[in-house]
Amino acid sequence: MPDGGTGEKTEEATPRRKKEAREEGNVAKGKEISQAFTLLASFLLLYFLMQQMIFTVIGEIRFYFSELIISPFSINNAYNILMTAFIKTTRVIAPIMIASAAAGVLVNFLQIGPLFTTKSLVPDLKKIDPIKGAKNLFSLKSLMELFKSLFKLFVIAAIAYNILSQNIDIFERSIHQDLTQSIVVLSSLISQIAFSIIAALIILGIIDLLYQRWQHNKDLKMSKYEVKQERKEMEGDPMINQQRKQRQREISMNRMMSSVKDADVVITNPTHIAVALKYDLDEMDAPEIIAKGEGFVAQKIKEKAREAEVEIVENKPLARSLNSMTEIGDQVPVELYQAVAEILARIFRENKKY
Repeated sequence: MPDGGTGEKTEEATPRRKKEAREEGNVAKGKEISQAFTLLASFLLLYFLMQQMIFTVIGEIRFYFSELIISPFSINNAYNILMTAFIKTTRVIAPIMIASAAAGVLVNFLQIGPLFTTKSLVPDLKKIDPIKGAKNLFSLKSLMELFKSLFKLFVIAAIAYNILSQNIDIFERSIHQDLTQSIVVLSSLISQIAFSIIAALIILGIIDLLYQRWQHNKDLKMSKYEVKQERKEMEGDPMINQQRKQRQREISMNRMMSSVKDADVVITNPTHIAVALKYDLDEMDAPEIIAKGEGFVAQKIKEKAREAEVEIVENKPLARSLNSMTEIGDQVPVELYQAVAEILARIFRENKKY
């Protein structure tokens, strides 16, 4: 019974429903895996540039302090130092930022493919509804997001603690090493922690992506009433379609009946089948079927033939064969040429048509 779309959503989403959701920007996308690969791209670049960056920063700090000591303090000098530091810092950080952005775009593209929509940017007052916001705050989805965040934090802390506890002696040894050696050792340890965490985040991201796709398909499910309504919208009202088909049949029938007057002969069963044939020696390679039918239609064909004084020939085997082997507009099959030719030859001879 109609449920206004509020019935139990047990049916898989139709292609139309999925297309509409995609056009609105409602797609299955894993944020966790995007963040994981963004971090991976950043730390990969940072891994290869880390020592160079550190030594560059140390060198710049030494230079700036020496400049501050040697040069007299002034607004212009301070401004120049700050601007130079900002430009050099930007040059150091820019490759990492670009790599992160590129990785994020690439991962999102691989997840959902090409998609550009502005519907998600249109302001929606429902999104700032405080009552609905409170409900969403304590919804199952919000609790799941909270659980994922806490679990991710636990995994990160556990990995970092495990690696640090196994390498605690590094900090003791670094006290007795020079700055360069300490930087190399500590950067190696940081890289080990970072890549271990990223590997775990990628695994969690894949699990989250599978969950998001399952949840997305579940959210798009439809009730039987919604599926029925969509089918009705796409195909039209069944009653109207039936009336349209009936009208088309009537038009086709009238057109066929009007062509019977142009036939050269009507071959009958005699009561159940009637097939009207036309043959023009100059324009046709073989006789054509211009009308045919059974039962009531056969009777109407014969009536039209009598009105137009078209000869009616009774030949049960030929009528059955023509009716079963051909459609309107077809030429007479080769295996029936002889039988049809004899009938047409006699009629043309009597009418002195050729």
